[in-house]
Amino acid sequence: MTTEHKCSVCQCDFTDDEGGVHGEFGIIPVSFCPTCFSCMCDMVEQLDDREWEGLTIEEREQIQQECYGKVPHHVAFAHAIESKLKEKNYEST
Repeated sequence: MTTEHKCSVCQCDFTDDEGGVHGEFGIIPVSFCPTCFSCMCDMVEQLDDREWEGLTIEEREQIQQECYGKVPHHVAFAHAIESKLKEKNYEST
């Protein structure tokens, strides 16, 4: 059975088969058709004008030294890189 939904933005009817999303803003139930959801994602992307900041050679070398000898080394290295990139790109906003 296909469930039909009404878009909270444009009020069109759409089904689960067509895509879209359903959820809550706080306690308010919302549904977004595929078109409105895509538009909202594009708007968020356009508002985020930050440049991605990668790791410097020095930062990479420091992470490698800190992870050397840890078992499993590749897992510790991956987590350390992820943590450093999050620190540089997300926590500064």
